[in-house]
Amino acid sequence: MDSVQVSDSALERKVIALVAAVQFVHIVDFMMVMPLGPDFAKALGIRVSHLGVVAGAYTLAAAVSGIICSFFIDRLDRKIALLISVFGLGIGTASGAWAEDFHSLLLARVFAGAFGGPAASVALALISDVVPPARRGAALGTAMMSFSLASILGVPMGLELARWGTWQTPFLVVGAMGVLVSFAIYYLLPSMKGHLANYDYNRSTFKAHVALLSQRVVLLSYLVTFSLMMSGFLVFPNIAAYVQLNLNFPRAEMGRLYLVGGLISFAVMRYVGKLVDRFGSTSLFLIGTIGFWIGLFGGFLGDPPMLGAYGIFFVFMLFGTIRNISANTLTSKVPKPADRAGFMSLQSAVQHSATAFGGIVSSRLLVTTSDGKLEGFLALVVASSILMLVAAICVMQLQKRVVTSSY
Repeated sequence: MDSVQVSDSALERKVIALVAAVQFVHIVDFMMVMPLGPDFAKALGIRVSHLGVVAGAYTLAAAVSGIICSFFIDRLDRKIALLISVFGLGIGTASGAWAEDFHSLLLARVFAGAFGGPAASVALALISDVVPPARRGAALGTAMMSFSLASILGVPMGLELARWGTWQTPFLVVGAMGVLVSFAIYYLLPSMKGHLANYDYNRSTFKAHVALLSQRVVLLSYLVTFSLMMSGFLVFPNIAAYVQLNLNFPRAEMGRLYLVGGLISFAVMRYVGKLVDRFGSTSLFLIGTIGFWIGLFGGFLGDPPMLGAYGIFFVFMLFGTIRNISANTLTSKVPKPADRAGFMSLQSAVQHSATAFGGIVSSRLLVTTSDGKLEGFLALVVASSILMLVAAICVMQLQKRVVTSSY
């Protein structure tokens, strides 16, 4: 049985709202680094082509912490686990403001990522605990609206704060937001121990992981997550620099660009969740994949490319949202309630490893020319396309194996 009574609609709404707040801080913290890249790269003497490494440091730390936490996180009250993770995320984000060079910034991002990974996985485990499978797509869609809000409000806010103050200002503000959300969790979220009712404290956590990973459906789920995320993050960390340096998009209008992209994603997100519940994950995922391919080939190939800056953001925000919600809804049906946070911690580790590899590999494939532009996008598009094909095949296979909410 799930950890709480799923008929308690008030608790369901409260959990969804808090999860959305956690996701908002986590996503703004991660996303703002990419568009702010040219700003702090100039201030700290970092090569623009190395911005993927800065993004990858956060996600790699999140992956390692996710693996470590997966050994014990299902033994904890979900509230305590979430509280500690979000508070640490806030402090870690704020510490980035005191970076003095490339290496100190990497250290700050590693600290933030070490708490951001568990925060995201525990938050999504709460959704799966509280919301039954029949409504989970819509609930995840609502919680993941924070992704759009991060683009609509968070990223433009970070860009404008950097213009009004310095590049450090967004790190301080977002860090303070994380601390405030941790206080909201402390005062508003009840103790969440229902998943412990059937938990076997005598079992070996290592053996439990081995048993979990021995399930073909679990491995297939993780392969979906890895290929999905890496295909996107070969590209995402470099979009802001690309549109500014290659397409000559003015820095002063970057906030507006993220605002438009976020509004588009926000407008369709809840509908996508409902469509996934009605038509299944595979159909929506394939639609998202086709649209994402259009963004890759139309946005980065050709001189000039078929899509301009606004077109690139429209396509990636729209179809990226469709891919993410459909895949997350499908993979949320894989674990049993007692294994859910552990499963999602490992899934978070897979997800963050994929984004780290994507950012690091992109920094190797791309080069900065003498006039400051980025080159090497053909290899990037090919690599992302191959991973997208793998993800689509795996989603179709996983859909056949996931019949109920547990394996």
